[in-house]
Amino acid sequence: MTHAASFGDDQEFWLFVQDAPLPSGEELQQAMFRLDPCFQLNLSGAPEEAPDHVLEGSYLDEEGESQLDVFWVMETEDARKAFKRDRGALKKIGDHTKMLRFILEDECAMGHVFAMIHAILENRNGLLVIPDERGFAILERKEALKFLHQEIQEN
Repeated sequence: MTHAASFGDDQEFWLFVQDAPLPSGEELQQAMFRLDPCFQLNLSGAPEEAPDHVLEGSYLDEEGESQLDVFWVMETEDARKAFKRDRGALKKIGDHTKMLRFILEDECAMGHVFAMIHAILENRNGLLVIPDERGFAILERKEALKFLHQEIQEN
């Protein structure tokens, strides 16, 4: 299982991508559904424009009925500002200057978050950073896609 950062009671995952619009909610939903037909993303439009940065999803049963609603936060930051004092981090980030912080208040949302990150990385190069008490695990796009797919299938 993943050892993600726990700030208070919340786990975080960071995704660094080039500064361009993210896929629409509909595009993300299609990609997430291909990974697992139980994932539903309740979002229309751009994820960056979600009210209060709160995203919502549902787990569906075999008949397509919602069984559990999950929520998570996705904040968007300029990585150059967030890490302006850390030259080593800026060098690793390179031209992936859009930082997406996925914050889980509920572990049940982890599958949706992993599927959403996977859907973004399917269409765009990026770095997945998993902060934990030991430091940071940094996964390049190919490694991140493999890791996320494995975690989704196992859980």
